Amino acid sequence: MVLSRMQTGKKPTGVADVLTTKQAAQRLGLSVTTVQKMVIQGEIEAWITPGGHRRIPGGAVEKLLASKLPAHAIAVQPRVPSQRLRVLLAEDDPIQAQFFKSIVGRCTFPIDLTVATDASMALIQLERQRPDLLVTDLLMSPFDGFHLMAALEKEAAYHGIEVLILSVLDFTEARSLGSLPEWVTYYQKPVIPDRMLGYLDAMHSRLIKKHTRHKDW
Repeated sequence: MVLSRMQTGKKPTGVADVLTTKQAAQRLGLSVTTVQKMVIQGEIEAWITPGGHRRIPGGAVEKLLASKLPAHAIAVQPRVPSQRLRVLLAEDDPIQAQFFKSIVGRCTFPIDLTVATDASMALIQLERQRPDLLVTDLLMSPFDGFHLMAALEKEAAYHGIEVLILSVLDFTEARSLGSLPEWVTYYQKPVIPDRMLGYLDAMHSRLIKKHTRHKDW
């Protein structure tokens, strides 16, 4: 049994484990608001009872946990000042992801890199890790970078995260396809490695200054 979108009516046949939105959020380690948005966007199967309550199959939550969360990301990581640059890459093309990893490998300072293969996985990692930098493609499947940008704009908790968009689209094309926040940095692919290294180096320098100020407090 597959629910392709949120439906209204009785519990679908074959669904044994049923969760409320709050229970699903607790299992995923996310906020209720985040889970609600994922349901609305079709990222988690759900239905509405005749009484107007949202219900989520437990199997859908377990499937999401198994397919989208790497083992090292299960525990919530507190966002504390650190000299390690924490980077989240949202990229569904394994070749492009490997290219970015090769650039990170040339950096002379420590970087913790997590790779998400679509916007929904990236959203989960944002909730859990609060990285210093989000690097994202726009044209991803099934959920693209425009979904991710919309979520970042709406959630005040994400506004301290720097965003770098890497896309084959030029900036004008991208803006014609969806809304992009004014504060993002935009590089068109193919990206020159030295330019990317310079960006990461500048980002790390700002992080060191922030860390030093925190120690002085």
